[in-house]
Amino acid sequence: MCAERIAPQGKWAALASACAALKVFPLHGVAVLPGTPTPFHVFEPRYKALVKDALAGDRVVAIPALYTKADAQRLRPRLKPICGAGIIEAEQEYPDGRYDILVRGLARVRLVEEHVTEKAYREWKAEILEEIWPQGGAAALVPELEALRQLVYELSTRLPAESGAPQLAEAVAQMSDPSAIVDLVGAAVVSDPESRQKVLEELAVARRLEYVLEEVAGVVLVLSKGKNPRV
Repeated sequence: MCAERIAPQGKWAALASACAALKVFPLHGVAVLPGTPTPFHVFEPRYKALVKDALAGDRVVAIPALYTKADAQRLRPRLKPICGAGIIEAEQEYPDGRYDILVRGLARVRLVEEHVTEKAYREWKAEILEEIWPQGGAAALVPELEALRQLVYELSTRLPAESGAPQLAEAVAQMSDPSAIVDLVGAAVVSDPESRQKVLEELAVARRLEYVLEEVAGVVLVLSKGKNPRV
């Protein structure tokens, strides 16, 4: 079964239920933002077991970031508590048990308490984090949102089609939810791991919009000077 066949309300119900014992796939330098797809190649035995169990169940996983790259070699490293949780939208299993998976982010969650289990991978009790909207709601963000749309459009005129920037501009032009737009643009444009984690951890939509707006403006400025940014 592919996750895209699950109705949106079913995905949220699956996430809410999974938070009682959320499977975690820790990685360094990765932040899965809500509404955005992220591909992963899974080859470690413990995480092959995790994916196998997830596919046999609710398909929900969380991708918490590690504090350092060296932590990847540790059995139970510290995890950044705020992370993206999502659903495995597509998968390819190989004869040796490896997987290629595509995880679609659903929400920001906070890891609250780790469960003690005999499983090869780790599970945590987690809570879904609510976004914080400014007084006036989405309407209060219209000027900044239009500025972001304009910058994304300008970005699309300065990058080749294969960069995905034109498709991003088209998607942003058709969307209305400020939070979803900011996360989509952040996932596409913000490449520095710590900066992406900052976007992920910011629950205040207005501040997240301001931060992503600054990031995109910086990329456009670099392009205007004839340089090649990491996008």
